[in-house]
Amino acid sequence: MLVPGLGGLVVGQLHRAIRERRPHTPADVIAAVQTRRGRLPARAGFLSAVSGLVSLGAGASVGQYGPLVHLGASLGSLGARLLKLGRSDDNVTIACGVAAAIATAFHAPLAGIVFAHEVILRHYALRAFAPVAAAAIVGHVIATNVLSQGALFHVADTAVPQPWEFAAFIVIGGLGALVAGAYMHAILAVGRWAARLPVVPSLRPALAGAALGLVALWVPDILGMGQETLRFATIEGAFGGFELVIVLVLKLAATALCIGMGFGGGVFSPALVIGTLFGALCGTLIGNTGLAGDTFVFYAVCGMVAVTAPVIGAPLTSLLIVFELTGSYVLTTAALASVTLASPSPHSCSVVRCSISSSPTVAWTSRRVAAAPCCKVPDSSTC
Repeated sequence: MLVPGLGGLVVGQLHRAIRERRPHTPADVIAAVQTRRGRLPARAGFLSAVSGLVSLGAGASVGQYGPLVHLGASLGSLGARLLKLGRSDDNVTIACGVAAAIATAFHAPLAGIVFAHEVILRHYALRAFAPVAAAAIVGHVIATNVLSQGALFHVADTAVPQPWEFAAFIVIGGLGALVAGAYMHAILAVGRWAARLPVVPSLRPALAGAALGLVALWVPDILGMGQETLRFATIEGAFGGFELVIVLVLKLAATALCIGMGFGGGVFSPALVIGTLFGALCGTLIGNTGLAGDTFVFYAVCGMVAVTAPVIGAPLTSLLIVFELTGSYVLTTAALASVTLASPSPHSCSVVRCSISSSPTVAWTSRRVAAAPCCKVPDSSTC
């Protein structure tokens, strides 16, 4: 209880050094590129990364990938300024930084390339492809040879699902989109509630940390990124059905509380955990009927993709992450079945359309991003 609260105090003081008094997120990167504002401030990017690091160290239920993506984008923008490149080239270097961050974090260079085009640039350009691909390859090489970083999770050889199970995967996709919508709207609701509290913004993370620490005394699985929880959730029988419900609900609530109250960090890592818990719950329920075979991991992964794809607004990236982590075409095909219904759901709320900050500036830029045409890198020097 003490550590998350003290960590929240440190995070609050860090945010006072940022002009907007809040951590910057991938939503700021998207807004900078798509509203033709460009040029991400390096100071805010560095402080936001430190804020995320302190938040994770204190046990806050936030993700590491959001700060990593923003830091990569900030470094790309800084490189463009140092090289005195134009605004169009600045967008390309931002995409390069993002691709390198994704490739390094997930051991997934293909996903990094697609994410940079699918979410950041919002179109595919030959001019941007080569540098973005090179950046992703460098990030992957560093992750595998220098950092010796292991994969997020490993999946052993799996059985082939029965034909009727693909219908179940599609249903999981639709239900997962509802979970994703509830997740993002909960973050927004907590942010609005926090703005009305008679407490200075720099103290809000400390209050959230104290509440988180109190609940974690009984359910420690809600602390941090939850990678161990994610790994266990892919193992059949590791959690009971009731345990999955409790951890799922509390993890969602804890993440909404931490991010809504001002902790630094991303929404993607918690979405991975929440989605995997949801898929594991579906797999447990179907397994209890005796109809499914040895396909529990399919349900866990389908739930993971069904929640994360709407949250980040990047279905192709989500699928490529699954494929590059598992190397399984069968598992990726099952995930594709879930994504087909999860992504177009009107109840989903991606980080592009739903800003996780209560700041009027970011809310305005998020609306601009949702309505703006994609920024054409090859044809416009004003992008």
